[in-house]
Amino acid sequence: MQYNMKSKYMGYPYLNVKEDFPALKRYKAYLNTAAQGLIPKQTSQALKRFLEKTEKDEWEELREEIEKPAKREIAKLIGCSDEEVSFSIQTTDGFRRILLSIKPKEEGNIVGIDLEFPSISMAIKTLSQRNHSEIRIVKHRDGRYDLLDFEKLIDEKTYAVIFSSVVWVNGFMLPIREISEIAHEKGALVIVDGIQHVGAVNMNVKKLGIDAMAVGGEKWLLNNIIGSGFIYIDKEVIEELDPPAQTLMNFQEPLEGWSKWWTTIDKDPWIPLEKSKTASKLDWGGGKPYILIEALRSSVEYLNNIGIESIEKHNRALKRKIIEEAEKRGYKVLGCVENEDRWSSITTISTGMGYEKEMEAVKSMREEGVQVSYRGSSGIGGIRISPHIYNDEIDIEVLFSKIKEKI
Repeated sequence: MQYNMKSKYMGYPYLNVKEDFPALKRYKAYLNTAAQGLIPKQTSQALKRFLEKTEKDEWEELREEIEKPAKREIAKLIGCSDEEVSFSIQTTDGFRRILLSIKPKEEGNIVGIDLEFPSISMAIKTLSQRNHSEIRIVKHRDGRYDLLDFEKLIDEKTYAVIFSSVVWVNGFMLPIREISEIAHEKGALVIVDGIQHVGAVNMNVKKLGIDAMAVGGEKWLLNNIIGSGFIYIDKEVIEELDPPAQTLMNFQEPLEGWSKWWTTIDKDPWIPLEKSKTASKLDWGGGKPYILIEALRSSVEYLNNIGIESIEKHNRALKRKIIEEAEKRGYKVLGCVENEDRWSSITTISTGMGYEKEMEAVKSMREEGVQVSYRGSSGIGGIRISPHIYNDEIDIEVLFSKIKEKI
Protein backbone atom coordinates (compact mmCIF):
# COMPACT_ATOMS: atom_id res chain seq x y z
CA MET A 1 0.00 0.00 0.00
CA GLN A 2 1.35 3.42 -0.95
CA TYR A 3 2.11 5.86 1.84
CA ASN A 4 -0.15 8.92 2.17
CA MET A 5 2.14 11.86 1.44
CA LYS A 6 0.03 14.21 3.59
CA SER A 7 1.74 13.28 6.83
CA LYS A 8 1.56 15.02 10.19
CA TYR A 9 5.34 14.59 10.32
CA MET A 10 6.05 16.55 7.13
CA GLY A 11 8.21 19.59 7.70
CA TYR A 12 9.03 18.63 11.28
CA PRO A 13 12.16 20.50 12.47
CA TYR A 14 14.72 17.81 13.18
CA LEU A 15 16.63 17.69 16.44
CA ASN A 16 20.18 19.00 16.32
CA VAL A 17 22.22 16.88 18.72
CA LYS A 18 24.94 15.39 16.50
CA GLU A 19 27.69 17.14 18.46
CA ASP A 20 26.71 15.13 21.54
CA PHE A 21 27.75 11.88 19.83
CA PRO A 22 31.50 11.78 19.07
CA ALA A 23 31.23 8.28 17.57
CA LEU A 24 29.39 9.73 14.55
CA LYS A 25 32.75 10.92 13.24
CA ARG A 26 33.56 7.31 12.38
CA TYR A 27 30.65 6.99 9.95
CA LYS A 28 29.23 8.56 6.82
CA ALA A 29 25.77 7.64 8.10
CA TYR A 30 25.01 5.60 11.22
CA LEU A 31 21.50 4.15 10.82
CA ASN A 32 21.78 1.03 12.97
CA THR A 33 20.39 1.91 16.41
CA ALA A 34 18.14 -1.18 16.40
CA ALA A 35 21.43 -3.11 16.72
CA GLN A 36 23.44 -0.71 18.88
CA GLY A 37 22.80 2.85 19.98
CA LEU A 38 25.54 5.44 20.31
CA ILE A 39 26.60 6.83 23.69
CA PRO A 40 26.19 10.59 24.26
CA LYS A 41 29.22 12.44 25.61
CA GLN A 42 27.13 13.42 28.64
CA THR A 43 26.99 9.74 29.67
CA SER A 44 30.72 9.25 29.16
CA GLN A 45 31.36 12.30 31.34
CA ALA A 46 28.94 11.05 34.01
CA LEU A 47 30.77 7.71 34.16
CA LYS A 48 34.12 9.45 34.56
CA ARG A 49 32.75 11.53 37.45
CA PHE A 50 31.21 8.41 38.97
CA LEU A 51 34.50 6.50 38.98
CA GLU A 52 36.32 9.44 40.56
CA LYS A 53 33.62 9.91 43.20
CA THR A 54 32.99 6.30 44.23
CA GLU A 55 36.49 5.83 45.58
CA LYS A 56 35.22 7.39 48.79
CA ASP A 57 31.43 6.81 48.71
CA GLU A 58 29.52 4.31 50.85
CA TRP A 59 27.00 2.06 49.09
CA GLU A 60 24.06 3.69 50.90
CA GLU A 61 25.10 7.03 49.45
CA LEU A 62 25.19 5.41 46.02
CA ARG A 63 21.64 4.21 46.54
CA GLU A 64 20.49 7.75 47.26
CA GLU A 65 22.59 9.50 44.63
CA ILE A 66 22.52 6.94 41.80
CA GLU A 67 19.84 4.27 42.18
CA LYS A 68 16.89 6.42 43.23
CA PRO A 69 17.50 9.15 40.59
CA ALA A 70 17.83 6.43 37.93
CA LYS A 71 14.47 4.95 38.90
CA ARG A 72 12.88 8.42 38.76
CA GLU A 73 14.21 9.04 35.24
CA ILE A 74 13.00 5.65 33.98
CA ALA A 75 9.60 6.12 35.63
CA LYS A 76 9.28 9.51 33.94
CA LEU A 77 10.13 8.03 30.54
CA ILE A 78 7.60 5.17 30.63
CA GLY A 79 4.84 6.69 32.80
CA CYS A 80 4.98 4.67 36.01
CA SER A 81 6.04 5.11 39.64
CA ASP A 82 9.61 4.72 40.95
CA GLU A 83 8.59 1.69 43.02
CA GLU A 84 7.62 -0.19 39.86
CA VAL A 85 11.16 -0.03 38.45
CA SER A 86 14.08 -2.37 39.06
CA PHE A 87 17.36 -3.01 37.21
CA SER A 88 18.77 -5.81 35.08
CA ILE A 89 21.63 -6.77 32.79
CA GLN A 90 20.23 -5.75 29.41
CA THR A 91 16.89 -7.33 28.37
CA THR A 92 17.28 -11.10 28.63
CA ASP A 93 18.35 -11.13 32.28
CA GLY A 94 15.34 -9.05 33.29
CA PHE A 95 13.00 -11.07 31.12
CA ARG A 96 14.22 -14.33 32.65
CA ARG A 97 13.57 -13.01 36.16
CA ILE A 98 10.03 -12.01 35.22
CA LEU A 99 9.25 -15.35 33.56
CA LEU A 100 10.60 -17.36 36.50
CA SER A 101 8.35 -15.40 38.87
CA ILE A 102 4.96 -15.81 37.21
CA LYS A 103 2.52 -18.43 38.43
CA PRO A 104 1.21 -20.78 35.72
CA LYS A 105 -2.37 -21.98 35.41
CA GLU A 106 -3.01 -25.70 35.60
CA GLU A 107 -2.91 -27.10 32.06
CA GLY A 108 -2.28 -23.51 31.02
CA ASN A 109 -0.86 -21.93 27.91
CA ILE A 110 1.35 -19.03 26.86
CA VAL A 111 0.66 -16.95 23.75
CA GLY A 112 3.56 -15.51 21.74
CA ILE A 113 4.35 -14.31 18.20
CA ASP A 114 6.24 -15.97 15.34
CA LEU A 115 8.49 -12.96 14.71
CA GLU A 116 9.77 -12.94 18.28
CA PHE A 117 13.41 -12.14 19.00
CA PRO A 118 15.23 -15.48 19.44
CA SER A 119 16.50 -14.79 22.99
CA ILE A 120 12.94 -14.14 24.13
CA SER A 121 11.40 -17.08 22.26
CA MET A 122 14.00 -19.41 23.81
CA ALA A 123 13.18 -18.06 27.29
CA ILE A 124 9.46 -18.63 26.64
CA LYS A 125 10.17 -22.14 25.35
CA THR A 126 12.15 -22.98 28.49
CA LEU A 127 9.39 -21.58 30.72
CA SER A 128 6.75 -23.65 28.95
CA GLN A 129 8.79 -26.82 29.44
CA ARG A 130 9.34 -26.01 33.12
CA ASN A 131 5.64 -25.39 33.69
CA HIS A 132 4.42 -28.11 31.29
CA SER A 133 2.53 -25.42 29.40
CA GLU A 134 1.39 -25.21 25.80
CA ILE A 135 2.81 -22.44 23.61
CA ARG A 136 0.41 -20.88 21.12
CA ILE A 137 2.01 -18.84 18.35
CA VAL A 138 0.27 -15.96 16.58
CA LYS A 139 1.36 -15.95 12.92
CA HIS A 140 2.16 -12.71 11.14
CA ARG A 141 0.35 -11.65 7.98
CA ASP A 142 2.91 -10.12 5.64
CA GLY A 143 4.84 -8.72 8.60
CA ARG A 144 1.81 -7.51 10.55
CA TYR A 145 -0.36 -8.92 13.32
CA ASP A 146 -4.14 -9.01 13.36
CA LEU A 147 -6.00 -8.68 16.66
CA LEU A 148 -8.43 -11.40 15.59
CA ASP A 149 -5.57 -13.88 15.60
CA PHE A 150 -4.80 -13.01 19.22
CA GLU A 151 -8.47 -13.34 20.15
CA LYS A 152 -8.57 -16.85 18.67
CA LEU A 153 -5.63 -18.08 20.76
CA ILE A 154 -6.09 -16.34 24.13
CA ASP A 155 -8.52 -18.17 26.41
CA GLU A 156 -9.24 -18.83 30.11
CA LYS A 157 -6.23 -21.17 30.31
CA THR A 158 -3.82 -18.49 29.05
CA TYR A 159 -1.69 -17.18 31.91
CA ALA A 160 0.74 -15.00 29.94
CA VAL A 161 0.72 -13.18 26.61
CA ILE A 162 4.35 -12.42 25.83
CA PHE A 163 5.66 -10.39 22.91
CA SER A 164 8.06 -7.70 21.73
CA SER A 165 6.12 -4.45 21.42
CA VAL A 166 8.11 -3.60 18.29
CA VAL A 167 9.16 -6.42 15.96
CA TRP A 168 12.94 -6.49 15.57
CA VAL A 169 12.83 -7.65 11.94
CA ASN A 170 10.62 -4.99 10.34
CA GLY A 171 9.67 -2.49 13.05
CA PHE A 172 5.97 -3.34 13.21
CA MET A 173 4.51 -1.93 16.42
CA LEU A 174 1.91 -4.24 17.89
CA PRO A 175 -1.46 -2.89 19.13
CA ILE A 176 -0.43 -3.30 22.76
CA ARG A 177 -3.44 -1.74 24.47
CA GLU A 178 -5.90 -3.83 22.46
CA ILE A 179 -3.94 -7.03 23.11
CA SER A 180 -3.83 -6.16 26.82
CA GLU A 181 -7.60 -5.78 26.94
CA ILE A 182 -8.11 -9.22 25.38
CA ALA A 183 -5.55 -10.83 27.71
CA HIS A 184 -6.83 -9.21 30.90
CA GLU A 185 -10.39 -10.23 30.10
CA LYS A 186 -9.17 -13.85 30.23
CA GLY A 187 -7.06 -13.33 33.36
CA ALA A 188 -3.68 -13.42 31.60
CA LEU A 189 -0.64 -11.25 32.27
CA VAL A 190 0.83 -9.10 29.49
CA ILE A 191 4.62 -9.30 29.46
CA VAL A 192 6.53 -7.17 26.96
CA ASP A 193 10.05 -6.92 25.58
CA GLY A 194 10.30 -3.17 25.06
CA ILE A 195 13.88 -2.85 23.86
CA GLN A 196 13.00 -1.72 20.31
CA HIS A 197 10.36 0.69 21.61
CA VAL A 198 11.41 2.56 24.75
CA GLY A 199 13.49 5.65 24.01
CA ALA A 200 12.59 5.72 20.31
CA VAL A 201 8.88 6.50 20.46
CA ASN A 202 6.52 7.24 23.33
CA MET A 203 5.42 4.41 25.59
CA ASN A 204 3.11 4.83 28.59
CA VAL A 205 2.95 1.45 30.30
CA LYS A 206 -0.17 2.35 32.29
CA LYS A 207 -2.20 3.47 29.28
CA LEU A 208 -1.11 0.38 27.36
CA GLY A 209 -2.01 -2.06 30.13
CA ILE A 210 1.42 -3.69 30.38
CA ASP A 211 1.88 -5.85 33.49
CA ALA A 212 5.62 -6.45 33.21
CA MET A 213 8.37 -5.37 30.83
CA ALA A 214 12.11 -5.79 30.37
CA VAL A 215 14.21 -3.27 28.45
CA GLY A 216 17.93 -3.29 27.66
CA GLY A 217 19.85 -0.04 27.51
CA GLU A 218 22.07 -0.84 24.54
CA LYS A 219 19.84 0.39 21.72
CA TRP A 220 17.44 3.35 21.90
CA LEU A 221 18.46 4.18 25.49
CA LEU A 222 21.97 4.98 24.26
CA ASN A 223 23.90 2.63 26.56
CA ASN A 224 25.74 0.44 24.06
CA ILE A 225 28.32 -2.02 25.53
CA ILE A 226 27.44 -0.95 29.09
CA GLY A 227 25.22 -3.94 29.90
CA SER A 228 22.47 -1.88 31.53
CA GLY A 229 18.74 -2.57 31.55
CA PHE A 230 15.60 -2.26 33.63
CA ILE A 231 12.47 -4.12 34.63
CA TYR A 232 8.99 -2.63 35.03
CA ILE A 233 6.40 -4.44 37.17
CA ASP A 234 2.91 -3.01 37.63
CA LYS A 235 2.21 -2.47 41.35
CA GLU A 236 -0.98 -4.55 41.08
CA VAL A 237 1.06 -7.51 39.85
CA ILE A 238 4.07 -7.39 42.20
CA GLU A 239 2.37 -9.39 44.96
CA GLU A 240 1.39 -12.13 42.48
CA LEU A 241 4.98 -12.75 41.43
CA ASP A 242 6.95 -15.48 43.17
CA PRO A 243 10.69 -15.36 42.41
CA PRO A 244 12.33 -18.78 42.96
CA ALA A 245 15.21 -17.68 45.22
CA GLN A 246 14.97 -14.26 46.82
CA THR A 247 17.99 -12.90 48.64
CA LEU A 248 18.46 -10.12 51.18
CA MET A 249 17.97 -7.04 49.04
CA ASN A 250 14.78 -8.47 47.52
CA PHE A 251 13.10 -7.86 50.89
CA GLN A 252 11.94 -4.61 52.48
CA GLU A 253 14.50 -2.40 54.16
CA PRO A 254 14.37 -2.81 57.96
CA LEU A 255 12.57 -0.04 59.86
CA GLU A 256 15.82 1.00 61.51
CA GLY A 257 17.61 1.21 58.14
CA TRP A 258 20.32 -1.03 56.71
CA SER A 259 23.23 0.65 58.52
CA LYS A 260 21.71 0.02 61.94
CA TRP A 261 20.47 -3.46 60.98
CA TRP A 262 23.95 -4.64 60.01
CA THR A 263 25.32 -3.72 63.45
CA THR A 264 22.51 -5.35 65.48
CA ILE A 265 24.02 -8.30 67.36
CA ASP A 266 20.78 -10.15 68.19
CA LYS A 267 19.36 -10.52 64.66
CA ASP A 268 18.71 -14.04 63.40
CA PRO A 269 19.97 -14.42 59.79
CA TRP A 270 17.46 -17.23 59.20
CA ILE A 271 14.42 -15.08 59.88
CA PRO A 272 13.53 -13.26 56.65
CA LEU A 273 12.56 -9.62 56.51
CA GLU A 274 9.18 -8.42 55.25
CA LYS A 275 8.51 -9.21 51.59
CA SER A 276 9.10 -6.30 49.26
CA LYS A 277 6.03 -4.60 47.84
CA THR A 278 8.03 -2.93 45.08
CA ALA A 279 9.79 -4.08 41.91
CA SER A 280 12.94 -4.64 44.01
CA LYS A 281 11.33 -8.03 44.66
CA LEU A 282 12.86 -8.98 41.29
CA ASP A 283 16.10 -7.04 41.76
CA TRP A 284 19.56 -8.67 41.85
CA GLY A 285 19.12 -9.19 45.58
CA GLY A 286 22.71 -8.35 46.48
CA GLY A 287 25.20 -5.60 45.79
CA LYS A 288 24.34 -3.71 42.62
CA PRO A 289 26.59 -2.81 39.66
CA TYR A 290 26.13 0.91 40.22
CA ILE A 291 28.26 1.84 37.24
CA LEU A 292 25.60 0.28 34.97
CA ILE A 293 22.84 2.10 36.82
CA GLU A 294 24.65 5.44 36.58
CA ALA A 295 25.22 4.99 32.85
CA LEU A 296 21.54 4.23 32.32
CA ARG A 297 20.47 7.12 34.55
CA SER A 298 22.59 9.57 32.57
CA SER A 299 21.36 8.43 29.15
CA VAL A 300 17.69 8.30 30.17
CA GLU A 301 18.02 11.75 31.75
CA TYR A 302 19.49 12.95 28.44
CA LEU A 303 16.46 11.60 26.56
CA ASN A 304 14.02 13.04 29.10
CA ASN A 305 15.63 16.46 28.79
CA ILE A 306 14.94 16.39 25.05
CA GLY A 307 11.44 14.99 25.67
CA ILE A 308 10.07 11.72 24.33
CA GLU A 309 7.36 13.53 22.35
CA SER A 310 10.02 15.50 20.45
CA ILE A 311 12.08 12.34 19.96
CA GLU A 312 9.06 10.49 18.58
CA LYS A 313 8.28 13.29 16.12
CA HIS A 314 11.91 13.38 15.00
CA ASN A 315 12.15 9.62 14.50
CA ARG A 316 8.82 9.32 12.73
CA ALA A 317 9.71 12.22 10.45
CA LEU A 318 12.84 10.29 9.47
CA LYS A 319 10.73 7.18 8.91
CA ARG A 320 8.47 9.20 6.62
CA LYS A 321 11.56 10.24 4.66
CA ILE A 322 12.75 6.62 4.40
CA ILE A 323 9.35 5.42 3.15
CA GLU A 324 9.19 8.21 0.57
CA GLU A 325 12.68 7.43 -0.73
CA ALA A 326 11.97 3.69 -0.85
CA GLU A 327 8.67 4.00 -2.69
CA LYS A 328 10.15 6.52 -5.12
CA ARG A 329 12.58 3.78 -6.19
CA GLY A 330 10.00 0.99 -6.27
CA TYR A 331 11.29 -0.76 -3.14
CA LYS A 332 8.88 -2.60 -0.86
CA VAL A 333 8.49 -1.36 2.73
CA LEU A 334 7.85 -4.31 5.06
CA GLY A 335 5.25 -3.96 7.79
CA CYS A 336 2.86 -1.11 8.47
CA VAL A 337 3.10 1.95 6.21
CA GLU A 338 -0.25 3.71 6.09
CA ASN A 339 -1.02 3.94 9.84
CA GLU A 340 1.45 6.40 11.36
CA ASP A 341 0.31 5.64 14.91
CA ARG A 342 1.80 2.14 14.47
CA TRP A 343 5.19 3.46 13.39
CA SER A 344 8.32 2.58 15.32
CA SER A 345 11.73 3.99 14.41
CA ILE A 346 12.64 0.86 12.44
CA THR A 347 11.95 0.52 8.71
CA THR A 348 12.88 -2.56 6.70
CA ILE A 349 12.91 -2.46 2.91
CA SER A 350 13.22 -5.00 0.12
CA THR A 351 14.75 -3.83 -3.15
CA GLY A 352 13.49 -6.90 -4.99
CA MET A 353 17.03 -7.93 -5.89
CA GLY A 354 17.06 -10.93 -3.54
CA TYR A 355 18.84 -11.98 -0.37
CA GLU A 356 22.37 -12.46 -1.74
CA LYS A 357 22.46 -9.11 -3.55
CA GLU A 358 21.04 -7.18 -0.60
CA MET A 359 23.38 -8.87 1.88
CA GLU A 360 26.35 -8.00 -0.29
CA ALA A 361 25.12 -4.40 -0.51
CA VAL A 362 24.79 -4.13 3.29
CA LYS A 363 28.27 -5.57 3.80
CA SER A 364 29.79 -3.21 1.25
CA MET A 365 28.00 -0.15 2.68
CA ARG A 366 29.20 -0.98 6.19
CA GLU A 367 32.77 -1.15 4.94
CA GLU A 368 32.29 2.34 3.52
CA GLY A 369 30.86 3.82 6.72
CA VAL A 370 27.12 3.55 6.06
CA GLN A 371 25.76 1.40 8.88
CA VAL A 372 22.53 -0.56 8.47
CA SER A 373 21.67 -4.24 9.04
CA TYR A 374 20.03 -7.09 7.18
CA ARG A 375 17.47 -8.96 9.28
CA GLY A 376 15.03 -11.77 8.57
CA SER A 377 12.78 -14.34 10.22
CA SER A 378 9.63 -16.38 9.60
CA GLY A 379 9.63 -15.76 5.86
CA ILE A 380 10.32 -12.02 5.72
CA GLY A 381 13.51 -10.00 5.63
CA GLY A 382 15.32 -7.04 4.16
CA ILE A 383 17.59 -4.08 4.78
CA ARG A 384 16.78 -2.73 8.24
CA ILE A 385 17.18 1.02 8.71
CA SER A 386 16.96 2.43 12.23
CA PRO A 387 17.69 6.14 12.72
CA HIS A 388 17.59 7.92 16.07
CA ILE A 389 17.95 11.43 17.45
CA TYR A 390 21.47 11.85 16.03
CA ASN A 391 20.31 11.33 12.43
CA ASP A 392 18.80 13.70 9.89
CA GLU A 393 17.52 13.75 6.29
CA ILE A 394 21.05 13.94 4.90
CA ASP A 395 21.86 10.54 6.44
CA ILE A 396 18.82 9.05 4.70
CA GLU A 397 19.85 10.56 1.37
CA VAL A 398 23.40 9.21 1.77
CA LEU A 399 21.97 5.74 2.46
CA PHE A 400 19.68 5.60 -0.57
CA SER A 401 22.41 6.96 -2.80
CA LYS A 402 24.62 4.10 -1.61
CA ILE A 403 21.88 1.49 -2.08
CA LYS A 404 21.39 2.66 -5.66
CA GLU A 405 25.13 2.47 -6.23
CA LYS A 406 25.39 -1.07 -4.82
CA ILE A 407 22.20 -2.55 -6.31
